[in-house]
Amino acid sequence: MDGVCRAVFAAVEGYLRREIVAGNAASQVRVALWVYALLVALVTWASWSIYNRSGNEMTRPLFEKSEQFNDLTNYVDKTAHLYHGAAALGSGFPIFTYPAPAAFVYKALLHTFPGYPVLPYLVFLAICILGFAVAAWRAGRASRVVRLSFAAAIGATAVLGYPMWFVADRGNLEGVAWALSAAGLCFLLRGRIRTAAVLIGLAACVKPFSILFLLLLLRRHWFKQAVLSLVATGLVTLAALMALGPNPWKAYQELRPGVNLYLGMYVANLAQVEEERFNHSLLDGMKSAALTVKMGGIHPDKALVEVPKLSDDRTWEEHVVLPLVLVDAYIVIAGFMLLLAVFYRMPMLNQLTALAVATTLFPLCSADYTLLALYVPFGALLVFLTREVATGKTTLSYASMLTFAVIYALLFSPLTFLTLYAGDAKLLLLLALLVVAARSPMRSAYFDGPAGGMQPQQTGVPGGNHAGLPAS
Repeated sequence: MDGVCRAVFAAVEGYLRREIVAGNAASQVRVALWVYALLVALVTWASWSIYNRSGNEMTRPLFEKSEQFNDLTNYVDKTAHLYHGAAALGSGFPIFTYPAPAAFVYKALLHTFPGYPVLPYLVFLAICILGFAVAAWRAGRASRVVRLSFAAAIGATAVLGYPMWFVADRGNLEGVAWALSAAGLCFLLRGRIRTAAVLIGLAACVKPFSILFLLLLLRRHWFKQAVLSLVATGLVTLAALMALGPNPWKAYQELRPGVNLYLGMYVANLAQVEEERFNHSLLDGMKSAALTVKMGGIHPDKALVEVPKLSDDRTWEEHVVLPLVLVDAYIVIAGFMLLLAVFYRMPMLNQLTALAVATTLFPLCSADYTLLALYVPFGALLVFLTREVATGKTTLSYASMLTFAVIYALLFSPLTFLTLYAGDAKLLLLLALLVVAARSPMRSAYFDGPAGGMQPQQTGVPGGNHAGLPAS
């Protein structure tokens, strides 16, 4: 077996050497895509191998088998009767922490086919990932010289992509929010602005941070479409609250206990050890840094004892975690303003990448399934590379291509061999992705249009020029 692996690696090394020597744009794109696909495969294999050999549950890329699909199946009883059911939904375990419309998403998934609470969800995710893979393939229009590497990159993401495996294994509603926002972003990239606005608004009904993508509309002065999105979010939320009743305000009040319990368990405290390694928001990173200082360094084994102990320590909560929550609010505001300053005049793909990173860094808690938000900017990057960079229509530095490839590969792979610090590694990778996106303008005639603006189709946007672009 070792001889076969050595032969494979030797062949890959020889291929990459020949491509690097070639030095043209198409060969550079091929190398970047192969580096991405091979790195995803290698890190995924290594992560599972380390777990299988060690038997250490802290290195398992997913939760324990006994907890599979729990984010979905735990709500079977709570969502059985939703009419005027806010009190039951908002009290007791499992904690319901989503916006009101999410309860009806659970209802549809869990009770449309009685006795099969998981199958509809998995089928839904499979259809979505297949659909987006096909959309990326068709949009890429890869020439013969990059077709195989393009297929390898799409295939590695669709088959091995860790965020999708994680969200499927948890049964988390992030998969639904991602599907809605991703579809909206795909429509947005092709100029279907009204459809995009409504889908982004619906996604925000399930996971509120999806609303950040509306900044892509506001930046281009599509204010009516942004208002349409907010109206869609408001109406759906109001309708859900009225159904959960007996009236919207009462429903809101009865849902609050679950949210407050969640804030006390996950925001104003350290997460459980098992969950800690999957978290990568800015606040999660600050709490991890405080833990490291408390222990006098990075000590994974010691942390297994310290985390449960500190979670029960009210002094730690009051004097360390709560001040960090307050500081995090200011950091998020400052980070948001910095993103606006840096990316305001950059091309669409750079802005899309920055906002996708923001949706997974800025929440108070952010687990690995939120990395699904990066699938659309990554798919758009693949299309950009194969459709425009490889054909010489535009340029992107070789260093940027390779850096994007490595960062995305590591983000889309399980890093749980780092045990408790896997989430911190993802946090650093997300920050690195922001830096690379800020330094690597991706000007695209396909996504931005020849005049620097997308080409709306059937949007009713006034003021267009002869190319159908909005006037600047």
